[in-house]
Amino acid sequence: MTTSSLFIALCGVGWIVAYVEALRIGLKDKTYAIPFLTLALNFTWEIYYTIQGYHEFGYHVSTYVNFIWVLIDIGILYTYFKYGRKEVKANDLVFYGQALLFILSCFFIHHFTFQELGIVKGALYSGFSINFVMSFLFVRMFYRRGGPTGQSLIIAISKCFGTFSSTVLIGMIGSKTAGGVNNYILYLGLMIFVVDLFYIYLLAKAKKPNSEKSISA
Repeated sequence: MTTSSLFIALCGVGWIVAYVEALRIGLKDKTYAIPFLTLALNFTWEIYYTIQGYHEFGYHVSTYVNFIWVLIDIGILYTYFKYGRKEVKANDLVFYGQALLFILSCFFIHHFTFQELGIVKGALYSGFSINFVMSFLFVRMFYRRGGPTGQSLIIAISKCFGTFSSTVLIGMIGSKTAGGVNNYILYLGLMIFVVDLFYIYLLAKAKKPNSEKSISA
């Protein structure tokens, strides 16, 4: 296994753990564990670049990883459509309609990015940009829900680990496929890392509502 494949695998494992935990927490707490905006962008990114990656690179480790992400994200999307309705002040038509329209729009965004930048830079720049927004939306979710409901340290730490692994590969070590060391990805990845650490701190410091009740009892 090459260094590049190793770090791609580490990134993949980190995100797989985060996604599986997000699905588990969503079903357990009857909510969704990943902000919908970035969930939709991620889900469509994974589908788009699984297909494009297969056509370009065949059965590469990144193609397998992307495909696994797609399968788990289907479950996470299910939790949003099943439980997210209670957090949105709109009727069913508006709730489901705007969600499906946004998901469809995301495919066009990824396609235009791919046409402009190509498969490697398109995937990297859009993927890290989505990740950057997701980090802030996780923090916003924590404050909006008034605590860690529908969230967990496993999600936060695994996301942080997965993203940092790809930051090290693309921004520090460099990848031939990506054109060597990429400073843009390095700086963006480090900003994501800082926000992720803050989110981990918030979750580590917070107490679950159920835990507080049992302590007071």
